[in-house]
Amino acid sequence: MFKLAALLLVANSALPIQEEPDRLTGVWVGDIQVPGQPLETLFHVESDGQGGWTGTADTPVQGVFGLPLVEVRLEEGRRVHFVMSHARYEGVLHETKARLDGAWIQNDARVDFDCEREALPERLSEERLEKLLGTWEGLLKVGAVELRILFQLDRVGPRRLGGHMKSPDQSPLEFDVTRVDDLGEGRVRLCLGTLASRFEAAISPSSGLLEGTYYQGGVRLPLSVRRVPVETELNRPQTPQPPFPYLIEEVRYLNEDHGVTLAGTLTRPEGDGPFPAVLLISGSGAQDRDETIFEHKPFWVLADHLTRRGIAVLRVDDRGVGGSSAGEDPGQETSADFVLDVATGVRFLAAREEVDAARIGLIGHSEGGVIAPLVARDHGGVAFLVLLAGPGLRGDRLLTLQVEAIARAEGVVGEELEVQLSLQREVLEVLLDEALDEGQRLARWRALLEQGQAGRQDLELTLTQLKSPWLRWFACHDPAPVLAEIRVPVLALNGRLDLQVPWQPNLEAIAAALEKAGNEDFTTRDLPGLNHLFQHTETGLVSEYGKLEETFAPEVLELIADWVVERAL
Repeated sequence: MFKLAALLLVANSALPIQEEPDRLTGVWVGDIQVPGQPLETLFHVESDGQGGWTGTADTPVQGVFGLPLVEVRLEEGRRVHFVMSHARYEGVLHETKARLDGAWIQNDARVDFDCEREALPERLSEERLEKLLGTWEGLLKVGAVELRILFQLDRVGPRRLGGHMKSPDQSPLEFDVTRVDDLGEGRVRLCLGTLASRFEAAISPSSGLLEGTYYQGGVRLPLSVRRVPVETELNRPQTPQPPFPYLIEEVRYLNEDHGVTLAGTLTRPEGDGPFPAVLLISGSGAQDRDETIFEHKPFWVLADHLTRRGIAVLRVDDRGVGGSSAGEDPGQETSADFVLDVATGVRFLAAREEVDAARIGLIGHSEGGVIAPLVARDHGGVAFLVLLAGPGLRGDRLLTLQVEAIARAEGVVGEELEVQLSLQREVLEVLLDEALDEGQRLARWRALLEQGQAGRQDLELTLTQLKSPWLRWFACHDPAPVLAEIRVPVLALNGRLDLQVPWQPNLEAIAAALEKAGNEDFTTRDLPGLNHLFQHTETGLVSEYGKLEETFAPEVLELIADWVVERAL
């Protein structure tokens, strides 16, 4: 599964106070005195129109613009507080009201940081503002995937714009446009402070497009968006629609080990029960409870189908998505952390009066097929497993096969293919080399990727992915020894056109491990013409996922339901 990013949303609010707003209004500019090089930081502070202030913060060298200030406060006429989600600034207003003497405070560190006040930049002209108002839609190419990007820009004050951005192919989540800057010469910057991203662009007089560059982290991607009357809606005929012949309940529970609150939807047949139940486990990347991708909702489709057959189904937002909290260290989790989330979900189901605690199963898709056996082995309480495109091979081997399968599907052969595979193996060797520190590892990767003539955009995107703790854990993990201890019934399915988890070596590895376990009830099936999402497809390439109207092959839904019903009802 694919995500542009896993992200923590921050509320943008201000605490009303009684001081006159012109004491703080302006851009406060200074350098945080960190070792090596001062870090220029700017606070944009404006009146909120209610006797207080609101604001945003920039650290240009880090590519962060428009990070919302959660609180702007002035005490005793001179003590200033600029509060962010992760840090705060405390300063004393100089008698000239043009200087702040203070410190940047983050975690347990306190660093000197003095600021000088400058005037706020000119707001957008009325003519420019009118040209930007409305709905803008375009395609952002991220590797081999094209993601729709939508900006909704609205008037939020005199000559001020706000609104939101979303990537509907990934999820329905909306991210605030926290500030719109006039960069001059017809260019504007749409700040997405909570994403640490921005879109810098100009309106093309000839085409009417808003054309420019989307920045996130160290990645720069070209993006053009066009004003449209309404957001494009894709046809997804399998998405369930009311009325529903079963009960739907919104639920929340706590993973106490990690302090993570998990939110989800429990669908269950009408009546007192107790009913058998399954918990759905999503693939890699931060997924919502429906595992939404390209406006497909495969987990919603699967939950609807199973619940109509008499099975209660719990589907849950991943950490930091939808109603689930992000935990203490977002972005640093591995699959081992997600195992604890799922085990908590199993205990939640077992405690429900409507659920038969002896008949709770797990259905894991992709990475979820790695997590499900770990939960069954290490935490118990699991009666059966369904592995949908679940890996059977060690992660580094799987990732290399994935590169090869996708390259071949794209027509790459011969020497060019060998070069790609050689680079993949070398990159993974660096990832797994315990003798390297993080700086050495990053330098080796950069040299390899530059030698491989990776484009600058692809290079930075790849480096960002390679540095993730999740990838290191996944590359080292071998599912086979875990499966070799699983004795509950198992159904493992793969599409023959799955390029992300190639079917033959993975199903063979799963079968061999379960045979070693002495498991007497397991089934592996390869399904012709289906991709990683179990859609009927021509090539299996990710670029096809969003173009297909089918969300989940009906015969696979029936296969899963028949197998679960036979063992659970």
